[in-house]
Amino acid sequence: MNNREKLIDLMIEHNLERRELAQMLKVKSETVDHWLLPNDIRNHEEIPDMAIELLELKLAMKS
Repeated sequence: MNNREKLIDLMIEHNLERRELAQMLKVKSETVDHWLLPNDIRNHEEIPDMAIELLELKLAMKS
C-alpha cells in the first residue's frame, strides 16, 4: 500500500475532510488535494512518509 492509499484509508476511517487534514498536518489544503490526485495526473505530489506518520500519531492521541 502506498502513502496515497494510506492517506485515503485514514481519511475514511476517521471521517476526515481535506481541510481538517490540512490543519492537522499544517499544510495548505491545495497540498492535500495534490496528494490525493492519482499518480498519473500532472499535479500529483507524493505525500511524505513523515506526514503519514504524524497523522497516525495525532489520530492515535485523539482516540
